[in-house]
Amino acid sequence: MSSLDKAMKNLKFDKRMTEINLNNSQLTKEELKKYLEQLPDLAQNVDLLNMMDSDSDSEQQDPH
Repeated sequence: MSSLDKAMKNLKFDKRMTEINLNNSQLTKEELKKYLEQLPDLAQNVDLLNMMDSDSDSEQQDPH
């Protein structure tokens, strides 16, 4: 197996490549569905970020 073949195999389920692989028959919808279903649910590992800081009003004031 060439290095290109190995790289393509590693990228088969890469989010950036799935549409291309589906269109080129390198991946079936059934394969993708099975792969996605076996992924672990990592929702409990999410960290929420507050992008609206209460101090942002003071930062927006004209410093002059």
